[in-house]
Formats: sequence, structure tokens, C-alpha cells
Amino acid sequence: MKINSETKYCQTCGIPLDIDYTNLKEGQNEEYCDYCLKNGVKLYDFSMDYLLYLWGLFPEEYNKEVGTNYTSTELREVLTKRLPEIKRWKQKINTAHLQYELIIKVQEYINRHLFDDLDSEKLAQVAGISKFHFRRLFKAVSGESLGKYILRLRLEYIAFKLISTDTSVPELLGQINYQNKHTLSRAFKSYFNCSISEFRKKHSHACPEGKNPVRIEWSIEKVPHMRIAYLKLERTSNINHSFSVLWKQILQFSERYRLSSKGCKYVSLTLDYPLITLEEHSRFMVGVTLPPSFKTPKGFGIYEIPSGEYAIFRFKGLYHELNRVYRHIYLDWLPTSDYTLREPFTFETYVNTPEKTPASELLTDIYIPIIKKEK
Repeated sequence: MKINSETKYCQTCGIPLDIDYTNLKEGQNEEYCDYCLKNGVKLYDFSMDYLLYLWGLFPEEYNKEVGTNYTSTELREVLTKRLPEIKRWKQKINTAHLQYELIIKVQEYINRHLFDDLDSEKLAQVAGISKFHFRRLFKAVSGESLGKYILRLRLEYIAFKLISTDTSVPELLGQINYQNKHTLSRAFKSYFNCSISEFRKKHSHACPEGKNPVRIEWSIEKVPHMRIAYLKLERTSNINHSFSVLWKQILQFSERYRLSSKGCKYVSLTLDYPLITLEEHSRFMVGVTLPPSFKTPKGFGIYEIPSGEYAIFRFKGLYHELNRVYRHIYLDWLPTSDYTLREPFTFETYVNTPEKTPASELLTDIYIPIIKKEK
């Protein structure tokens, strides 16, 4: 939506301004309404999401001021299109994108060097900004301090290894170069509220005798390299809404370039460990595979899934049952199989979509990166 060039809008709330620019009153600003700026002082500085939420609660205030008759839904739709086109919000959005990309770059570095010596000075250099600014920016984007973030990822990695392999704690410490067993034990118990042995015992089986709890078929296949255009699920108070918004964008993008007809697949990728990482901390991407030489679409990230051997589990049924499938895979199938995990992350592809398929007929393929266990 292009803004009417003859109409000026408040740079904060987006309300049309009724100002005589040839006769500005003392203290009046030509870019803000009197509700948002008074005598040079900003009275409100909400996020765009919260601003849309507020206008939706009080559409009558907007209608009274502007002379319209919008419902809550209509007003939110109008402002959802208008605000990103306003100069101030454009600047904030562009700045937020740049900051977000910097932190994503650092998080990817942390993923690759999780058990190396990581400190704010080194990671600030990766981001290309000062150490002081980096610390504040990292917490603002990720919701956690750098130290807590790294410690959590390390402990969750160790926890996942404990339940998905039979590796002993001393062996695991040797593999990951953790400080020592006593330091790990204290940190582990503080985070998971139980000892390492209790945690392993608690997660020893998903169900009695490893019985398959859901309709599921599996195969071992060599999977070629995949290139994915993705959007990342942000921290939010309404994760289901955010998830549906992302999928809508992915579907629109796919339809625009007719990617489905080119054999491309819808994909979701989790960078964390099922059954362990809390939902609010999960790093989750949704996307679509791209044909060779397809240009990177604006606004999307690119993730490369390496080729390799995968255990592929096909599940038929409701998406909310997938957690049960993961429990079976990691706690029953994997420990008793001839395979162990490789490092690349698990991902899912969707054979059909809810828009055109009854929920009970939905097909999801879960890809688990594996290698043969050493004899």
C-alpha cells in the first residue's frame, strides 16, 4: 500500500494529521500528533505490534478523531499496511533487520563453536560492533544474556546426548571439552532440577517396551543437498499466531514463483533439541526448498542442509501429535538402532498442507541425520 502523498501521518501512531503547516502553533510538530508529542517530548513510544493492538482495542477513539467508522479488524488491517510505509517506522524496521542479522550471524558462529572459548569480546568482533553495544543488542534480540544463552545451549546439547546415546559422562566430557564433571554436575542440576543420572533414567523410554505409539513408517536414505529460503519464528507472546503468519508468507512466496510445480518442498527446521528446549527458547525456521540457481528472495534467509544419510519417518495425522513421534524416535528407536546422530539439525518436510487436506490425512516426513554406530 502506497501512502497518499498529500496526506501526512503521525510518525508514531499513524493517525492522519490535520495541521495548518503555514500557521504552526507554538510547540506543535509537523510530524507528530498532539497525543504522541507534546512540547518536544514523546508521550508514547510503543512497538508497532503493541500500537496495532491498542488501536484494535479502541477503534472508536481513532474514528472520533478522523471521522471514519472502522471496526477493530478493519482498523488493524489499515494500519498494518500504513505504518511500515511511514518514514520513522521504515527506519526502525531497517535498523531492527540489521541488528537481527548481526545477532543471527553470531548465533550461527556459537552453534559451530559451542564448546570453544566464547566471550563477549570475541563475539563482538564476529558481529563487527563494540563489546558494550554487542552485549545490549544480544540480550535485546535473543531475550537472554550472552552467558546464559551459551550455558543453556551447552547443557541442552549434553542433555540431548544423554538421552539419545549410551555415551558415558566421562566420554561425553572428553568429546565436548567441558571443564570438568563436578562443574557440569552442578550446572546441570541447577538447570534441569535433577542429577545427570536421574535425567537419563527419567528419559530412558518413551513408552513401555518401545512400542510404536503412532502410525509411522521409516526408511534410511541418502538425501541430496538442499537450499532453503526461510523465515525465522521470533520470540512472541502468541507463538501460534506468529507461526501461521510465517506460513502464510511462505505459501504466498511459493505460489508467486510456482515452486511446488518445480518439485520444491515446504520445510521446517529446528535448531534445538526436541523434548528438552522450552518453547520460548526454541529457534525455529519455516521455509521452502529452492531450485538450483534461484536468487535469494528479499527478506528471506538462506539455510543450506548438507547431503548425507538420514532416517526418514513418515507420519500421517495431526501436527500436534508430532511430539509423540519425536519421543518415540529419540527415546526408543534411536538407542536400539544401528545408528547414532550426526550434527546437522533435524528437519521436517510436508507432503501436503492443511489448506487442501483433512487433518487426519496430513503427511509429515521427519528427517533425522544419522551415521552407523562403530562396532
